[in-house]
Amino acid sequence: MASQNNTGRQFSKLSAITIVATAAVSAARFAAYDGGHATSAGGVKDSQGITEHAADVGQAFSAITTYSGLIEANEAFAFGAYLKPAADGSGKAAVGTADDHCGRALGAAAAAGQLVECQVVKHQHPAA
Repeated sequence: MASQNNTGRQFSKLSAITIVATAAVSAARFAAYDGGHATSAGGVKDSQGITEHAADVGQAFSAITTYSGLIEANEAFAFGAYLKPAADGSGKAAVGTADDHCGRALGAAAAAGQLVECQVVKHQHPAA
C-alpha cells in the first residue's frame, strides 16, 4: 500500500545496524535484538529495527533503526496506527496501542501481506 503522502512505496532510512542472523529472517519485518524476528514478547525479542533484506542463519543483515522502513502487515491497519511485532514470531506488523508499540504506520494496510511505510519509534510497553 502506498504511503499516505506518496503514491509509491517509500521509506526514509536515516541509519541502520548490522545484525548476524541466529534464525532465518525475512525482509520487511521487525528484527529482534537476538538476531531473529521480533515478537510482542519483549526482552531480547523486542524490535531493534526493520529488516532490509532476508538472511539465513549466520549471515549478516541490516535493520533500519532511524526514521522509517517498509514493513509487511500481519493484519489490516489504518494510517497512523501504532504498530508492534506480531505475537506469532513472524516479525510482521500488528496493531499496537499507545501503551504497547515500536512503530507508527505512515500508510494503511487493507490486508495482511501488504508492504507499508513504518516509522520506527521509541519502544513503549505496558507497566508490569
